[in-house]
Amino acid sequence: MRRIVAVLLSAFAGPFAAAQTITWLTSDLPPQYIAEGELAGMGIKDQQLKLISDQVPDYRHRTVRASISRLWYQIQHEDGMCGIGVLRSPEREKFAVFSRRSVLVPGFRMIVRTDDLLRFSPFLTGQNEIDLSVLLDSRKLHGGYVADRVYPPAVTTYIGSDDRRAPLEKSVDNDRLFQLLRGNRVDFVFGLAYEAAYFGWRLGPALTSLPIKDTPRNVAGYTACSDQPLGRAMIARLDSLQADEALWKQWMEPLRRWLDPADFATALAFQP
Repeated sequence: MRRIVAVLLSAFAGPFAAAQTITWLTSDLPPQYIAEGELAGMGIKDQQLKLISDQVPDYRHRTVRASISRLWYQIQHEDGMCGIGVLRSPEREKFAVFSRRSVLVPGFRMIVRTDDLLRFSPFLTGQNEIDLSVLLDSRKLHGGYVADRVYPPAVTTYIGSDDRRAPLEKSVDNDRLFQLLRGNRVDFVFGLAYEAAYFGWRLGPALTSLPIKDTPRNVAGYTACSDQPLGRAMIARLDSLQADEALWKQWMEPLRRWLDPADFATALAFQP
C-alpha cells in the first residue's frame, strides 16, 4: 500500500517537481525596467520577460532586483541566473553563456539639458562629438555616472582620471542621477541615448544626448545566463525562439517608444 501511495504522489508531483526556476536579475535602469508610475511594468525588459514567461511556461520565472555587480556575481556562482540586455566581453564569457541574437541600440552618450547645449560647444569636435580629453580641463561642468556600470573606455578613463578638474557625482541608480540633472546639481550625465528620451519624458526638462569621441555609436545587448546546465538550457530555448522572425519583432517592439524611428529600423534589421 505504501508503495502504491508513493507512486501516486510521485505521479501528481512530477510536473511540479520537474519545473525548474530561472531567476532574472533586473536592474534599476529605466526604461529597461520601470518599477513605478503610469508605465510600471512596461519597461523594455519587463515586456521581454513577459514574452519569455509566456513562451517558456515549463520553467518557473522569477525576478530579483540586483545591482550590476551582483547580477554578474550571481551568474558566475549559481546556475539558473540570467540577465537581459547585457554587454558581452571576454571576461564575462568565462562564466556566462550568451544568446545568439542581440539588440543594437544607440550607445553611451553625454546627456545634457537641451537649454544648456551652448555651454558644451567648446568641447565638440568637427564631427559634433564631445571630446572628453578637452573636458578634463574644465572646472565648471560637473557630471555624474552610475556606479558599477560598464562604460566605454573613453568614459571610464575620464571618470578615473587624476587630471580631471571638475567633480563627478557617483550614483547607485539612474533615477537619482537624472534627478540631479533636472535640479541643476550636475550639468551632464553619462547614459544610453534612450535613457535621455525616457527621463526627458518623465521628469523634464528636454534632454539632448551628445555622441562622445572614441566611443561606439551603437552597443549590442545580449541575454546572458549562467554557463551551467540550467543556464545553457535557457539560452538554447531563447535562441530557438528568437530564430523566428515574427517572435523577434515582438521582442523588439518595446524599444519602439524610446528610439528614433531610424534607430528602431536599424535595430530591427540588425543581424549579428
